[in-house]
Amino acid sequence: MRFRPRQRLRTGVEFDAVFKRGTRLGGRLFLLVAAPNRGRRDRLGLAVSRRVGGSVERNRARRLLRESFRRLGPPTGPGVDLVVVARAEIVGCGQAEVDRELQERVRRIRRAAPLVGASPSPAP
Repeated sequence: MRFRPRQRLRTGVEFDAVFKRGTRLGGRLFLLVAAPNRGRRDRLGLAVSRRVGGSVERNRARRLLRESFRRLGPPTGPGVDLVVVARAEIVGCGQAEVDRELQERVRRIRRAAPLVGASPSPAP
């Protein structure tokens, strides 16, 4: 299955919006930044810098992360924009390990969903 344009963040403005209003969850393999979106589907943006390694390693990291995102399945609630900032440790990992970490991070984000992007209540 292809990674469709509607499933990904494509512009700098979209990435900036997630970084500005998103919730961050760090991990050994990557940093996950998540913010609610207005749709019913999750979207993924990847940030894989040269710190991860050469082009072969960076492309492998992207493939691992896209496949893990695909395996998450459809969202059960409102859509979330996810930006994954890969760390160098991801290069030596297998698909199962990346799947586990992404699933755990997304599960934690969804548990905190009422807090993500919530506006403060008006003062009395």
